[in-house]
Amino acid sequence: MTEIRNTLSYLSAGKSYLGTVLVPPDAVPKGAVVLLPDWRGPSPLAFDHAAHLTGLGYAVAIADLYGDGLTPTNPEQVGPMVQHLLQHRRDGAEALASCIEALRAEVPPGTPVFCLGFSAGGLVALDHGRSGGDVSGIIVCSALLKTAEEGMDTRIAAPVLVVQGTEDQVSPMEVINALIAEMDDAGNDVRLLLFCQTHHAFDNPEAGNDPLARLCHSPVSAARSRAAIEAFLAEHTGSA
Repeated sequence: MTEIRNTLSYLSAGKSYLGTVLVPPDAVPKGAVVLLPDWRGPSPLAFDHAAHLTGLGYAVAIADLYGDGLTPTNPEQVGPMVQHLLQHRRDGAEALASCIEALRAEVPPGTPVFCLGFSAGGLVALDHGRSGGDVSGIIVCSALLKTAEEGMDTRIAAPVLVVQGTEDQVSPMEVINALIAEMDDAGNDVRLLLFCQTHHAFDNPEAGNDPLARLCHSPVSAARSRAAIEAFLAEHTGSA
């Protein structure tokens, strides 16, 4: 099954954003997912994740992380761009809200909408929940995890799935523990799925397989995380 792809344009804080929406052909989507990719933006991996979800019957919008449809082509660009996201976290949450609004215009009214964030995209997804985002669920996978910044609410109304590796050097266990303490204190509906011997970017085949590296692919954890994401979406769309 080949999905239908269209450009998704939206505005936030005076900046233009350019995403991509993919919808399953000849079917009413059972749900809609805003996919917030890793630092590379709309990479082949992001489209692979999106195509998998459209194959399951979901509409998917690949969000624009940086604005103006910017797609970094060199790892050296990553530091300043991700640092900008970290220094302007509320801007990221507002841009995601605009993306969700644009996606809702592409699907039938009442379609449940979810956020699915990988790496840097996971930071934005959780901050959207902290900002009172109205979605049916939030999933973060191999995410750049941060607790709420000063003045940011910690209450998240939507159910949350956090999927991480215990060997993640970007979001180590002390960060995961701090996040879960925050979620517990706020009374949030959160489930945590941890994979041992699993590093950051475990879903990315391009990360290589060196267990001593900062990034390392794990086919087993990638497959298990995909199954967990499928189950979470099915549960909260009533299609389990």
